[in-house]
Amino acid sequence: MRLVPVQVLLIRGWTDSRSGPRQVDIVVDRERGTILWLGPSGEASDYPGGETIEYDASLRILPGDVNAHSHPEQSLYVGRVDPSWDLSTWCRNTIYRYSVEMTPEHIYLGCCRAFAHMLLLGVTTTTVSFYCHNKSRNELDREVIRAARDTGIRLFFGRMHYDLVSAEAYPEKRASQESYFETIPEYEAAFRELFLEVGSDPLVAVAPALHSFHANTLDAIVHVIRLGESLGRSVQFHLSEDRGDVILCQEQYGMRPVEVLDDLARRKGVPGLSSLLASDGIWTDAHEKDLMAGHGIRLVLNPRMNRRVKAGRADLPGYLEREIPLFLGTDGEASNDDLSVEAERRFLEEEFPEVDPALIRGLGRGDFPFPHCPVGRLAPGSGADLKVVASSGVRDVYVGGKLVVESGRLRKLDLSRDVETPLKKLLSGW
Repeated sequence: MRLVPVQVLLIRGWTDSRSGPRQVDIVVDRERGTILWLGPSGEASDYPGGETIEYDASLRILPGDVNAHSHPEQSLYVGRVDPSWDLSTWCRNTIYRYSVEMTPEHIYLGCCRAFAHMLLLGVTTTTVSFYCHNKSRNELDREVIRAARDTGIRLFFGRMHYDLVSAEAYPEKRASQESYFETIPEYEAAFRELFLEVGSDPLVAVAPALHSFHANTLDAIVHVIRLGESLGRSVQFHLSEDRGDVILCQEQYGMRPVEVLDDLARRKGVPGLSSLLASDGIWTDAHEKDLMAGHGIRLVLNPRMNRRVKAGRADLPGYLEREIPLFLGTDGEASNDDLSVEAERRFLEEEFPEVDPALIRGLGRGDFPFPHCPVGRLAPGSGADLKVVASSGVRDVYVGGKLVVESGRLRKLDLSRDVETPLKKLLSGW
């Protein structure tokens, strides 16, 4: 006899399948926030009791989207950017101009804005690459986590190590880099403190993260990859986002970026590279892609952001050909049109008409390795994260079985009153 959890939610409605719309029942364990059973409507008789929510045939129940690369604090820069800027100009006029001034209130409200916008667009999980520690250990990091809890989104928080300061940097850039800088012992102490604080929260996971070859020493790269492997957590890493990282690696190590990582693995400097969750991957060559496939490195594409800041275009067909696991991200709200993962899919369909549209529509809809349960698809054992979509857009959103967006409105906070009004006052001083 199957043991029935005390708190069960039955969601009944229509989802998409290869043969067309299909009516299904989704049984959710509300205590664990996972899907217990999914199958044809009316066959969930082994799970009696609990609440039932029904959606009609005009709506579709789909997996919640995973935004696998984001910088939510950058939502503070919306309205302060020119879409014509390239990446270096964008950084100069946003990150390096304002980030040293960020207070806990800036971070909290900026992240609330970003997470709220994601949820309203059907994003249920976001990974965050956060480096704005500003010489305050975890004070600002905690505000990102607080914003996620207060909005209801599932958070994979990459506490990023940044340990290089460029001697040639202009004053604002140098000041910013110095505010992010931590030694390896400083970083590990702060990371472990935050890791223990969050503990087994089912909707928040803390993981070690790196910035890039131009912001990390090789010692730091080795240290953080080892840390990620030991904890079983994915390690975020900007990989070949611009030509600069390729040139830097060739000058310093005589190899291209992925070849440097491969050399570390072959020399046993790191136990492996399968924990890496790389992002962008614009300037990798064919050999590097082969190495990525061989090492099991996963890649997050940020296509609309890459186009907007003129960084280049990742070779989607080349990655698909090698069956490299791919996810989608949006980067920051001020470097993109919005924070919609679905819009990234539509953009890729237009950019790569030669690629099977079904492959593109499937991007980001596989299992994302969230520590407590996989997320990204509707299946037993996965997180109960889903979006209910009407022809006009996203209507309802569930995260861990909890309704966080209802009829197109956030349930946990009022976006205008709780976020935009105090933000307007706060940013008037910039």
